[in-house]
Amino acid sequence: MEMDSGAVEPPMPADSLDPPRFVPANKELLISLPLCAEIPYELLEPFFLKCEYKRLRSREVLLSPGQANFYLYVLLSGQLTIHIESLESEKGFQVLPGEFVGEVSIIDNLAPTAYVTASEDSLLLCIHETVLWSNFFQIQGAARNMLRQIAGRMRARNIAIQKSLEQTLRLEHLEKELRIAQEIQASMLPQQPFFPNHRQVEVDAMMKSAKEVGGDLFDAFPLDADRICVAIGDVAGKGVPAALFMVRSITVLRTEMMKTRDLLQTISAMNATLSQDNPQCMFVTLMICVLDMSKGQLQYVNGGHNKPLFGNPRNGFHYLEQPAGILVGINPQAVYQVATRYFNPGDMLILYTDGVTEANNPAQEEFTEPRLLAFINQQEEQAASSIVTKIRDAVHDFAAGAEQSDDLTLLVLRYLGD
Repeated sequence: MEMDSGAVEPPMPADSLDPPRFVPANKELLISLPLCAEIPYELLEPFFLKCEYKRLRSREVLLSPGQANFYLYVLLSGQLTIHIESLESEKGFQVLPGEFVGEVSIIDNLAPTAYVTASEDSLLLCIHETVLWSNFFQIQGAARNMLRQIAGRMRARNIAIQKSLEQTLRLEHLEKELRIAQEIQASMLPQQPFFPNHRQVEVDAMMKSAKEVGGDLFDAFPLDADRICVAIGDVAGKGVPAALFMVRSITVLRTEMMKTRDLLQTISAMNATLSQDNPQCMFVTLMICVLDMSKGQLQYVNGGHNKPLFGNPRNGFHYLEQPAGILVGINPQAVYQVATRYFNPGDMLILYTDGVTEANNPAQEEFTEPRLLAFINQQEEQAASSIVTKIRDAVHDFAAGAEQSDDLTLLVLRYLGD
């Protein structure tokens, strides 16, 4: 049942606790939460003070089907039970300290579909949806931690699904959590317009995952008044593990690039960081570009990623030769090089992942790099957004209904000059 858009938020119960007194007294408990792992308390304290805290008595109902919910509830102590069918039903599962409930309804803007009650006296951290989106997810590492918990919960429930007669009902919950992970992953990517204050360029991008979540990434952000950074990457594998590595990759990229504003230092630091604590030997292909708009100068590094297209409709496009560099996250001692190219007004840079060139049709033929080059060279002068749309549509038409086997990501930069 969809929530009424005019729904009134219910007030917090009378047994709510005072945040200014509760937070300092329970600092260790709060920072021990999996949601807060590896995040300094100094970043978390303002967020904690914006949250609410409440006690829930045993058998008290927290969430009900059909009733609007505006909170993510994190269990600090006690135990909750999620009832799949009714309050009296024995079909359900337990929520333990450190875990959370209510995330589905605040993501999809629908009422809860199950009852949640306290199995015993419990203490809750209550995060209003506005605080979650506007404060918590702005903290570096917060989205990663939530994705990790969702991934861990999915693994645990997948085992339970195989042993349970209620497989259909539980799969429905897993699908909702995958959609939540997809929303969180999408929130990590930049949103249009990318460079509203830099009229010398047009940039557009899109990402379409093969599964609910994927391992492709793109980024676009200004470095200063004259320089902008764009990047594209492709994590090995698909699904939740690739999505987690993608979140880690894009977080390190932004942190290092804004700290050093240097391409070599950034990709070297990323490679060293991603190579650590990587027992699964995951890696990411990555291309990072910095454009000085005052000079039309493009500098770029490439860590094993696909060669980009460069040119314009008047003089044609070609594939750029790539500077030396291997996959990022495999060898912490890897050495990378920087290449330089100059833009003229009207020139375009087209970045893509292999989900474009390796897209299959029903005959198991690939789209290929030559086909992409030929297609681009048939295009007339047009906006970056139009190029993105036309490449996407060309791949879709070529696939002719064949199942998408890999994530597909595009980023087009068009230099307009002064």
